[in-house]
Amino acid sequence: MPNWKAIAVSAALGLVAVTGPASAGGWPSGNITMIVPFGAGGSIDRFARGLAQYWEKHLDGVSIIVENRPGASGLLGAKTFLNAPANGQTLFVGIQPTLSINTVVQRADFSLNDFAFVNFEQRDYGDVVVSANSRFNSLSDFVDEARAKPGTLSAGMILGGGTSLFGLAMIQELNLKVRVVTFNSGGQLRTNMLGNHSDITISGAHGDLSLGDRAKVLAVASAKPFPGLDKAVPFVKAYPNLNVPQIGDARFVAVHAAFAKKHPEEFAKLVKSYKETFESKEYQAYLKSTGTDVISGYVGPDESTKLAQSMQQLVERFKDVLSNK
Repeated sequence: MPNWKAIAVSAALGLVAVTGPASAGGWPSGNITMIVPFGAGGSIDRFARGLAQYWEKHLDGVSIIVENRPGASGLLGAKTFLNAPANGQTLFVGIQPTLSINTVVQRADFSLNDFAFVNFEQRDYGDVVVSANSRFNSLSDFVDEARAKPGTLSAGMILGGGTSLFGLAMIQELNLKVRVVTFNSGGQLRTNMLGNHSDITISGAHGDLSLGDRAKVLAVASAKPFPGLDKAVPFVKAYPNLNVPQIGDARFVAVHAAFAKKHPEEFAKLVKSYKETFESKEYQAYLKSTGTDVISGYVGPDESTKLAQSMQQLVERFKDVLSNK
């Protein structure tokens, strides 16, 4: 005869194994899932897994499971996240302005208003980089030649991210006639640059740190010199009267906007837990060990929302170019 008491105990234990320990104070009510809209191994995936590893230490036995949902330039992952219950147990770890490109260019059936931004943690900046043996030693060298020989020089970039928006705005504001050559990956882009196949390359400052003396970074989108790239001039200082945004790819954490609106106290608890994790000595040491401390920070929900919206406006400004029209 079945031992119903033993079966009931086993079933209960099985449920705990799936859902994880619940918090008596509401959020979190069980294990947490982080949706990453790109494949494993990339910078956004490494960011998510590093954060999850340290955040769950502050959650009394709750586990954070990273789930990669790549496809359609991040759109599939965003849809997967939005289709999950809006209870704060599913987080979205995304990239802006990629999310805005999903909504503006790809015409997704969702908007920025469906996301409650917890924090824009990693903020890289666009840069202008050339190989070490390039004839250009400054951004003005390139600008002067481009103006003297309109339509003959080229700029390599990857369309669809913050770095390309910096590059497109720079070319537009400087009123340059140059050929834009596009690539599908950072590896292809940098190989092209190191081979001098494009006259300049629009890339990401943090990624270009690893190039060392193989490359010269001529300018950066950040307002101040980028750490480790002290010779690279901030664009705003080189051309202070032009409307070129201080932008690059920004990595963020978000939850459903419906959760933040309906459960403000639980959302505040989530934000506090994240902030405590970010400011912990262990996590700060981890960021330093990975070299991402120079692009990491805590600005909180309000500033993160403003940043997301400002990038949305920039995507709308260049939507035709990003749509290849």
